[in-house]
Amino acid sequence: MFDATSGPADVITNLWVLHALLSHWRRHPLQLMTLVLGLLSATALWSGVQALNQQARHSYDQASSQLERLNQPYLVHQQQFWIPQVQYIELRRAGWPVTPMLQEQITLPAGQVITLIGLDPVTLQQSTQQQNTFTSTFSLSQFLSPPWEVWLSPASAEQLQPLWDNPPIQGFPRNPEGELPQLRINNTLADNELITDLSLAQHWLQQPEQLSHLLLLDSHFNTPLPESLQAELRRIDPESDQDIARLTDSFHLNLSALSLLAFLVGLMMVYSAVHLALTQRLALKRILYACGVSQVQLLGWLMTELLLLSSLIAIPGLIAGYWIAALLLPDVSASLAGLYGADIPPQLQLPGGWWHSGLLMAVGGTLFTALVPLIKLLKQQPAVQHSNPGIPVILNITGMLCALAAICLALLGDSLLSGFMLLALIFISAGLLLPGLLNRLLQWGQHYSGSVTQLWFWADARLQIAPLSVALVALLFALSTSIGVGGMVEGFRLTFTGWLEQRLAAEVYLRAEDDEQAEQIHHWLTQRPEVTAILPSGRTDIQLNNQPIELRGIQPHATYSDHWPLLAATPNTWAQLDEQAAVLINEQLARQQGWQIGDWLHLPGSMQSSFYLAGIYSDYGNPKGQILMSLDTLEQNWPDTQRGSFALRVIPKAVDPLLHDLRLSFNLSGTRLLDQQAVKDYSLRLFERTFAATQALNLLVLSVAAVALFSSLLTLSSMRLTQVAPVWACGVSRRHLVGYELLRLLLLALLTALLAIPLGLLISYCLVTLINVRAFGWALPWQYFPLHWILMILAALGSALAAAALPLIQLARYSPTRLLQGFRDDH
Repeated sequence: MFDATSGPADVITNLWVLHALLSHWRRHPLQLMTLVLGLLSATALWSGVQALNQQARHSYDQASSQLERLNQPYLVHQQQFWIPQVQYIELRRAGWPVTPMLQEQITLPAGQVITLIGLDPVTLQQSTQQQNTFTSTFSLSQFLSPPWEVWLSPASAEQLQPLWDNPPIQGFPRNPEGELPQLRINNTLADNELITDLSLAQHWLQQPEQLSHLLLLDSHFNTPLPESLQAELRRIDPESDQDIARLTDSFHLNLSALSLLAFLVGLMMVYSAVHLALTQRLALKRILYACGVSQVQLLGWLMTELLLLSSLIAIPGLIAGYWIAALLLPDVSASLAGLYGADIPPQLQLPGGWWHSGLLMAVGGTLFTALVPLIKLLKQQPAVQHSNPGIPVILNITGMLCALAAICLALLGDSLLSGFMLLALIFISAGLLLPGLLNRLLQWGQHYSGSVTQLWFWADARLQIAPLSVALVALLFALSTSIGVGGMVEGFRLTFTGWLEQRLAAEVYLRAEDDEQAEQIHHWLTQRPEVTAILPSGRTDIQLNNQPIELRGIQPHATYSDHWPLLAATPNTWAQLDEQAAVLINEQLARQQGWQIGDWLHLPGSMQSSFYLAGIYSDYGNPKGQILMSLDTLEQNWPDTQRGSFALRVIPKAVDPLLHDLRLSFNLSGTRLLDQQAVKDYSLRLFERTFAATQALNLLVLSVAAVALFSSLLTLSSMRLTQVAPVWACGVSRRHLVGYELLRLLLLALLTALLAIPLGLLISYCLVTLINVRAFGWALPWQYFPLHWILMILAALGSALAAAALPLIQLARYSPTRLLQGFRDDH
């Protein structure tokens, strides 16, 4: 097969070689099961997480590419949501390159929320960046004239088709003439969005001659606004450095790191199976050589065998990966939506490249794990050295070099990628140093042995380190990851819960629809005796060093001074805030700008020259920088402040009646009126869903490690015969042999679990103090949980006990004749 000139006889010979190689797996089904389980789990976990990440990034690309809205400046009204169309006309006459936009969410009869976008294609297509918004089938006359057109994605078209088939008598989706617009499908458009002509959108929203914003077609256009509009409009520059994909990189990188770890643990199982299989083929290799098979032919057919097996196993692995992704998608979607406002469709939509990359990872990983065993087989060197319990010095040297590189990277690195590289070096160094550490610990026990049996026990335990090293390293990785990630999540849970208890001090929070309703609500609340304090707030946004900054104004009150958690503050922080000269900033902004207590801040657009920094507060979950000041200060310096939000102090027993009356009086939806407990419950639910995918992957990694230990013991059980047979012949009963075997394995698992504790604490420290700070801009207190360590030790012992059950049962059932074969197999 490897020679183009081969004849039929050579082909038959090559097929018999392949048959001889594959027959090994038929004779050793447990090894085949190990190979299948290892590669199946590795492929499934890796491809499943990649499916989640690709689904999310596809959604980000759709959102950012849609009309390039995030990459172009735009104008909004300073005091209200809508911009009168006459102001747009005035700007166009003044030479401003703007195009009118109308964007607002509408609720369909079935309850779905969809974003309606109205635009003017005539002015929009004047922008070079917007020439490819639609396909070549776009007709300007059909888009602008009755019955008009609606452009949408295939998923949105499928969702809206029932409404088009059975439309209501009037209102959406009928146009002013009572007809239905034509649906036009475009694969490049984002889901849950409708794009239509501006006039039709104004009709559906009942906002005649009103716009939501004006898109600036030339990003470099810096002409000042006309004097008549300077108090009406303001420009907002794109948040190019703060887009969704960048903000969520840490989330996806975290999932990718865990999936890669699971992939490596699975490949360790593959390595064990391939390693042992090639070792047991030494006799077959000599027979094939005697039959005229060359070394090149043997190597070719071994590679063909591995390619065939890995390809066949990869297909169900990819299917399992798709199932895992579909199972975790709701939690990931909820996390990204709650943390970053990223809308991820609930159905998986995977490109063809996902299948190819998963297949390539499976095949490439299998060939990589088989590289060393193949070299040893061709050199006629046994892969398992029974007579040499020592650990190669090269492993210890390489592990120490990796540890040294990790220390250098911890001191010099400052990026998120360098943080994950640091974790990778920590894992690599720990994996390389583990066999040597275990050997040293067992050597210490052997030194203090008091009898021949004890001496044999410790020496035999040292002998088992080499064949079990891959499985033990997998167990170390899984345990330390569980301790590290679990400690980080639990520490965050406690910190976040305590922070919520402090931050959410008011009993009720509400947000009015506009300024007029806010005035009405404020007047209504003053008539309610159960309301002990009405605390209005406002907000606006500015750009500081090309970064979006949120400004928030509050009315100083004991509610804030008694409960607001501060990381750093002056002795009279809240008094300074009330004097209109001081501000507080969140931890994210302090780290971004390098500001400290006592600095004077110069904020763009303010009438006040500078502001005194009086405090820094924690702000978990907020990706943006935030500045807190008194509401009066905010309104005096930024007249475009958006008001309408209130925190209400209410007598606790009167909260529910007040909420009921507010909903009836002002028709406030659930998202505009919340009590304290509802906000806490929502935040905690979001927290749980945020880490659900991480915890699920963590559990899967631990399960794969347990299976790896089981498979290693199972595949090596037959090779233990030559080692236990002499001990049995010396008078040790099979019952005692089983006890020693179990005790030996439990000892190795216990030592591995104990070594996993400091490794897990180191991982947790890196996650909390390095990864979290570089990813989100805020730090968490490093905490540790000894009870979790005990659970992990018990999990390790339980995994070892379960893994040893079948091999020990086999050993206990060995007949004397079978044990005597160990002497024959030893020669």
